[in-house]
Amino acid sequence: MLPILLLGVNFARSQLLLLGIVLAYVACLAGFLAFHEQLPDLIFFVRQQAIYGIALAAMVTVPAIQNERKSRRVLSVLSKGIHRWQYLGGLLCGVILVTAVFCLAVSVAAVWLAHQASAPVTGLAELMLMLFPACAAAAATALFCSAILHPLLALPAAAFILLFPLVTEAGGLNVPLYFFPVFAAMRAVLAFKFQRPESGLLSIAVAAMIHVAVFWGAASVVFLRRDVTVASE
Repeated sequence: MLPILLLGVNFARSQLLLLGIVLAYVACLAGFLAFHEQLPDLIFFVRQQAIYGIALAAMVTVPAIQNERKSRRVLSVLSKGIHRWQYLGGLLCGVILVTAVFCLAVSVAAVWLAHQASAPVTGLAELMLMLFPACAAAAATALFCSAILHPLLALPAAAFILLFPLVTEAGGLNVPLYFFPVFAAMRAVLAFKFQRPESGLLSIAVAAMIHVAVFWGAASVVFLRRDVTVASE
């Protein structure tokens, strides 16, 4: 696990500019809302940033493999005895670290805004603890798609997988949402109203962690057969 963590920290460091931009965005939006804040504004802030966190995880992950191949960094890493599944785990770990910082920033901003408006923060901690593994699941899905497809195709493919229940519901078929924990998490986010959360949040978080393991494993199997000696175009 140590190689994965070290690779993850290095990847997260390469995303410092992006992280600075999104943190500045959260801070500026929170500062703007603080001037004329009402409870509906606070609820909208939490819902919006939670959805952004899931999208951020996928969008940071999708181009990672291609960028690593273009820079030839993947060759230098694998030449040091790092297995390919560890390498992908390092990329995934790095994205998780980035989204963890983002989720923490949103939590701090939401608590501050709630304090400014004398509003309760009931259920916020439970929502964020569910959101974090959901972001990791979105990243794992994007990692799998990017191991197969070009980033321009991998992002819509990942979105299709994550939002597949929308397709089935349009056709009148309801699938178990625990097979699609990111979609279930998004529904929980959109229903959030600073009230006592439903008991299903823990189940969504557990399903999301299983989702991460499955898609990380699938991506590792696919990536094992990929030729990384040629830079991707």
